[in-house]
Amino acid sequence: MDRFSSLTVFRRVIECGSFSAAARDLNYSNAAVSKMVKDLEAELGAQLIVRTTRSLHLTDIGRTYFDQVSDLLDGLAAADEQVRAETGTPRGRLRVAAPMSFGLATVAHMLPRFAARHPEIRIDLVMNDRFVDLVDEGFDLAIRGGALADSSLRARKLHDIRRVLCAAPDYLSRHAPPATPEDLASHAGLVYTGAQTPDVWHLRQGVRQAAIPVRSVFRANSSLAVREAALSGLGVALVPDLYVRDALSSGTLVQILPDWEGAPQALHALYPAHREQSLKHRLLIDFLVGEFAALGPAPA
Repeated sequence: MDRFSSLTVFRRVIECGSFSAAARDLNYSNAAVSKMVKDLEAELGAQLIVRTTRSLHLTDIGRTYFDQVSDLLDGLAAADEQVRAETGTPRGRLRVAAPMSFGLATVAHMLPRFAARHPEIRIDLVMNDRFVDLVDEGFDLAIRGGALADSSLRARKLHDIRRVLCAAPDYLSRHAPPATPEDLASHAGLVYTGAQTPDVWHLRQGVRQAAIPVRSVFRANSSLAVREAALSGLGVALVPDLYVRDALSSGTLVQILPDWEGAPQALHALYPAHREQSLKHRLLIDFLVGEFAALGPAPA
């Protein structure tokens, strides 16, 4: 048995959550993945994974073994990266997590440029709104907005996201534009349900603040869906400026109460501390910093 391949397969089965997903990721057959894990368990004389028809999970000894194997494989990868740093040839896989809407609107457009610049690096982008555990799930980097929780993760700031109020000209032709934040309470609200307080918009103008109850006519767990509802003329939206810059420039959306906006949200790249020595990881971080810097501040 090729021990290195078996350990790699074992780790990917846990990270991917199933034998079939690991097989697709590693370009192996399902039978080969299953056999390699069974052979590994036989050689160790211990069951590492409990399998059911719908799920799998690690045994207690399997969890300990997984952590130790992950550290070992990460150490080998770091050693490889050190050599490649000297030769200037970064290669390997980078697994990146990003929120769904933000990933679709920005990251999905950026990463292909990085991949074209570094053809030996394979990008694995996973987009969802679940809070992923970078270490346990084998991610190299996650892009997240909001306050950072205390953790062992390293962080690099990428951008400050503004959230602006906007509506379509058609909607504003049928409803008097609000003159004050309080006027928003009588307007049709388009609500992003993933916000901390979706039914109350917290706005600020310098040191002044306002909490406005929203009369929602449309609710979605995606800011991109909220933007589309706004473009259709359905109501007023409070959305990240990155999602509506083109629409505001073209006039298909109009900014409302431009002196008022939602609290800014810092966007960070988060990564495990042991990834700092990886050349391909440093290249990706520097690339993302440059890409977001090129966006510039949102137009006031």
